[in-house]
Amino acid sequence: MAPAPDAHQRDLHARLVSALDGDPFVALDVDPGSLERITTAPGAAAAWLSLHPARGVRWVTGLAADPGSPDDLATAVRLVVELADDARADGPAIAGVTITRGGRDLLPVGLRAPEAWEWDFWVTRDEPAPASMVTAYGDGVAVLDVAGDDPRIGPLLELASPTAPIRPGDPRVGRWAVIEDPEHGLADTGGLAAVLAVTDQRSGAAHLNDVATHPGRRGRGLARALCGRVTVDALRAGRPAVTLGMYADNDPARRVYTALGFTCVRGQTSGPL
Repeated sequence: MAPAPDAHQRDLHARLVSALDGDPFVALDVDPGSLERITTAPGAAAAWLSLHPARGVRWVTGLAADPGSPDDLATAVRLVVELADDARADGPAIAGVTITRGGRDLLPVGLRAPEAWEWDFWVTRDEPAPASMVTAYGDGVAVLDVAGDDPRIGPLLELASPTAPIRPGDPRVGRWAVIEDPEHGLADTGGLAAVLAVTDQRSGAAHLNDVATHPGRRGRGLARALCGRVTVDALRAGRPAVTLGMYADNDPARRVYTALGFTCVRGQTSGPL
């Protein structure tokens, strides 16, 4: 998490939320403490320059108010270009760009990431239905909390999700939740069948990261049970929402989150320059 925001950053964040009519991604996921500057076209688009809290790099993001509107998308692209031009004069180089999906090819070459990934932002404010969390082993599969340095987490992530952005011991994680193998095997991961990490957003939302299931136990509903239980716990603890990001081409994950009642609210493209 970025340092606590000052009054100016809180004002910038409020202006972003207003310009995009309460957009859930901006309201729940964007940390005001990371904001350096913004530019907006209220009702059409907004863009902001932020300092990535983990990597210490500057990043520009531009969002169309209506992702399906070509005019809003073109406005988001224009705002990104304007903001990037201004930023070049007074600080380190911009390390990357995020833009509403469909906008990457509209950016000038200098702001078009040569390698980019498509991802979706999901949110829920409602507890999943109990039926959505039933596994092939029934509804009694236990979700356990483990320490961030548990030696079994790393091997499972390396096997099941080697590009997972958060690793064991990351101080941003408030909870590591796991399911141990109901079949009492999986020696290669010390008996862990599924894992996820929860980080706390400045907004109070809980964000799900690194959702991974052992390849030998996929298709049995363990990811649904794990994500569902953690979502219920977060909402009952008073969190305003639970959020997550996923690669847009991950159809199995899409089915999991849809079954749990999450809604995909934005599709975006991100990449380093």
